[in-house]
Amino acid sequence: MKIRSVFITVLTATSLMVPTVCFAANTTTWTLMNLQKLEGWNTANLTSVNLIPQGLAINTETQGQLVYTSDIRHSVDRITITYISPLGGGGVFFWRAPGMTESSVYQIPITFIPNTAQQKVVLDMKDVSKWDARSDRIGFILDAGSQLVLQEISFTGPDLIDKIVYPLKTFFKIDVTRAYSINFFWGPLMTFSQQQLDSLYSTVPPSGTSWNKLFYVILGLALAATVLLKKLKKRDLTVVFCILFAAMWITYDFRMGVEFMSFAKTDIRTWWSKPLELKDYRDRGSFTAFAKTAAVFTEGKDQYVFIASHGWPFWGSMKYEAYPALPVTFDSDTEGIDTWIIFNRRDIKPNEEGRLVVNGEPVSPPGNIMMQFEPGSFVFVTK
Repeated sequence: MKIRSVFITVLTATSLMVPTVCFAANTTTWTLMNLQKLEGWNTANLTSVNLIPQGLAINTETQGQLVYTSDIRHSVDRITITYISPLGGGGVFFWRAPGMTESSVYQIPITFIPNTAQQKVVLDMKDVSKWDARSDRIGFILDAGSQLVLQEISFTGPDLIDKIVYPLKTFFKIDVTRAYSINFFWGPLMTFSQQQLDSLYSTVPPSGTSWNKLFYVILGLALAATVLLKKLKKRDLTVVFCILFAAMWITYDFRMGVEFMSFAKTDIRTWWSKPLELKDYRDRGSFTAFAKTAAVFTEGKDQYVFIASHGWPFWGSMKYEAYPALPVTFDSDTEGIDTWIIFNRRDIKPNEEGRLVVNGEPVSPPGNIMMQFEPGSFVFVTK
C-alpha cells in the first residue's frame, strides 16, 4: 500500500511538471544591451569597440576579432544574432570545439545586411557536422569596413518534448527504395525537430543519430545489472534480460516489416495501379514507362541515338528495353541512324530546320517528333 501511494505521488508530481518543462526550449542568451562593463568578451585588431545602451558598437577599418569564453550547457541547433548595422559588414562566425588546439577553429561565413532597423541573422546549425555547443571559444572575425551594433546572441536547442517525440517519429520514418537498398537500409534513426525529420533522407548518409546506440546502452546496462545481481546472489534477472532482448528484437523486426510494406504500398500506388503513361517507378520516375514506349520505335533497327539527363541508370535500362538495338551517343558516328530517343532534356528541341539542337549546336539531320511522352522526353525520327 505504501509503494502504491509513493507511485501515485510521483506520477501526480510528474504530470504537474510536464506542462512547465516540456514546451520550454533550452535557450542561452548573451545580451550586450544596457551593460556597464564588457565581461567575458575579448577583442583583437578592431578599430573601435564601445558599450552603448543599444549594445556593443563595433567599427573597424581592419580585420578584427571578437570572441567570448563560452560555457553553454545544452545542445544547440539554432543561433540567432540580433544587431543594427547602418553600413553593413561581414566576416565569419567561428568556434573552437573541444580537443582543438588554441589556434584552430571551425568557421562559417556571415553577412550583416545594412539597415538602420534591428535585424537578425539565424544560423541553422543542425546540419553543420563540426558544430559543438560545448565549444569554449565562440565569436566573430569581422572584415575590414564592418560597422554594427551587436545586441544579442541566442543559442537555442530542442525542448524536452522534441527530444522524446521526434526520435520516436523518426524510428518509423522510412526511406524510399533506392539503388543502395539492395545492400543496406538506413535506420532506425533519431532526429529532434520537424525540419530534421523532413530532410532526413535528403543527404547520403542521412543526418540522424542511430537508435542502435541507445539500444546497445540499454542492453549493456541490463546485462551488467543481471550479472552483478546474480553474482551478489541478490536476484536472478536472466529471464528479465532475455525478455528485454526479445522485445527489442521484435521491435526491430516490426519496423523492418513496416519498411517492406511501405515499399510495396508505394509500388502499388505509383506503378501497378497506374496506366503506362502515368507510371512512376521508385527513384527513376517516369523513365521505365517512357523506355517501354520508346523501345517500340527501335524494333528492327541495329542502333539508335540516346540522350538523357544523366547516364546512370537510364543508359543501361534503355539498352535493356530496346535490345537487340543498341544505343549510341549523339557525338559519336550517327550516320544512317534515324531514331533519336531523348529523355528529360527540356533544353533539346528541333530548330526551324527541324534539326535537334544540343548546347546551341544542331546535331541531327532534319526530322519530326514521332512520340511526345512528356516535356523534354520524346522520340525523334529523321527524314
